[in-house]
Amino acid sequence: MDVAEYDAALTRAHWDLLLQADPWVEAVQAYTPPTCPEAEIFTIGKPRDPYALCVVVPIEGGFEIKNIATKTIMRRQGMASALIARVVGLAQTRGAAIVEIGTATTGRDQIRLYEKCGFKKDGILRDYFAKYPEPIIENGQLVRDMVMLRLTF
Repeated sequence: MDVAEYDAALTRAHWDLLLQADPWVEAVQAYTPPTCPEAEIFTIGKPRDPYALCVVVPIEGGFEIKNIATKTIMRRQGMASALIARVVGLAQTRGAAIVEIGTATTGRDQIRLYEKCGFKKDGILRDYFAKYPEPIIENGQLVRDMVMLRLTF
């Protein structure tokens, strides 16, 4: 699966995917260019109309995957795994010690995917989603906490 780095302005198609994974516009703006120029974006599919994308930011000791999303009709085809593999390879190439990713504690499928990719649960950020302007319901549950997962090299 071809994963490409994307370094142009974000399109409506990018925003549709980004907000699918994180519905708070201001939060997404904070970790994407131009607000966060050190963020890196990887896509699968057409650069300006991708099937899947991933946003990565540097953190102390490595990288954090801040957002990863696949178009609903394209899920379960290995795109998220390919994006994660690209980030892991990038981190290793750059000598990073860790890659982190967070998701709602209610995100069973996401957690399973990340664990399948080698990540291990590393902590809970209590009431992380309580600050969001609109409540989030996932798998029939109100989302409040974020589970952080870490891959250590």
